[in-house]
Amino acid sequence: MVRRSESSEAPRMTERADPARAGMDPERVARVIERFRTQQAEGVFPGGQLAVRRRGLLAIDEAVGVARGFREEEGEPRVEFTPELRTGVFSAGKPLVGIAIAVLEERGLLDVERTVAAYWPEFARAEKKDITVLDILLHRSGLYLRELERNWRQYGDWDFVMTRITETAPAFPRGTLAYQPMGFGWILGEVVRRVTGKRIERFLQDDVLAPAGLDDLRLGVPKEEVPILARSYWVDEKPPRLGGEVMVGFEEAQNSVELLTAVLPGAGTVGTARALARFYAWLLAGTPTQGGAPLVGESLLARYITPQTRGTDRTVGFPLVLGRGFGLGWFWPHPYGWWRTGACFGHAGNFSTVAWADPTTGCAIAIVTNGNRAPAKLVTRFAGIGSGLRAACSTRE
Repeated sequence: MVRRSESSEAPRMTERADPARAGMDPERVARVIERFRTQQAEGVFPGGQLAVRRRGLLAIDEAVGVARGFREEEGEPRVEFTPELRTGVFSAGKPLVGIAIAVLEERGLLDVERTVAAYWPEFARAEKKDITVLDILLHRSGLYLRELERNWRQYGDWDFVMTRITETAPAFPRGTLAYQPMGFGWILGEVVRRVTGKRIERFLQDDVLAPAGLDDLRLGVPKEEVPILARSYWVDEKPPRLGGEVMVGFEEAQNSVELLTAVLPGAGTVGTARALARFYAWLLAGTPTQGGAPLVGESLLARYITPQTRGTDRTVGFPLVLGRGFGLGWFWPHPYGWWRTGACFGHAGNFSTVAWADPTTGCAIAIVTNGNRAPAKLVTRFAGIGSGLRAACSTRE
């Protein structure tokens, strides 16, 4: 595992947010920031970060509220959120895995139309021989690894996880839209290892993040860093559910050493809102490397960030529009905005975080909080912020 205890945000600490320079209306931006702060003050989430980039510039860089010590009765010292403080962003890291697969496609090392078993022969067991890499990218493999996902104390044992995956049969027919919270990253991570000989965290660091100048997002952290990450809280009145099933021990698992130190390619990314906003700004810019050439060509990138499948998901029960590793907007209310977000691409993390790019305005947006509520409330929490940011750009084009 790539592990760095120092903050990779440090070299960028001098960059100051300036919405006017980024072509945004400062008064409207101020209203968006006030909405974010009001949500925190009203108890929607204990604390969080809001970062926006536009035209290559940092437009918003806000932090508010409590990162740790939210509940006094737990006896933990109170720690305030800052823009630099790292936290788990969980499934908001799925697009990183998608881009890793895109890089292999770009290099001609991987054909997503081929079966997973063509690269990982053991995967063919238990009626999975026809599942393709593209099926995994689009959450249409039919796999649902709920029993394995419950076993979070074993997440750090990659070989154990891979063995269990090979032994598990699909829960639904191939082609069924069934979102894979963990399986998405585990399976694609093993495909990357089989194709390149590198573990997924090393491939991401060496072949994606470092060439792009984005080495401030990581899969897992050293054990000693766990106590200084923001803590994840469940703050809704009703218990957490996924697919109609109560998620027992949600907070214990999300804050555990076992989960936060494990390599969870699709569900264990650690970073900041700044880092996520920079990632989406990089995608909007066409994935340039530090040498100038794009990491992924324009036509191939379009297959990842534009609609490739849609339908009502069988595991979370919501309608989804998906690219390859990305969640896309639509006409109706969405976490990206109240209306007409069909051009937007990004992903949510847990029930607390969302980050996306809005090509219609050129904005790269990340809202990272540590307060989890029912999945349906993602829209009511975040849509107003997304629409407010779009309005802040409309008078400056």
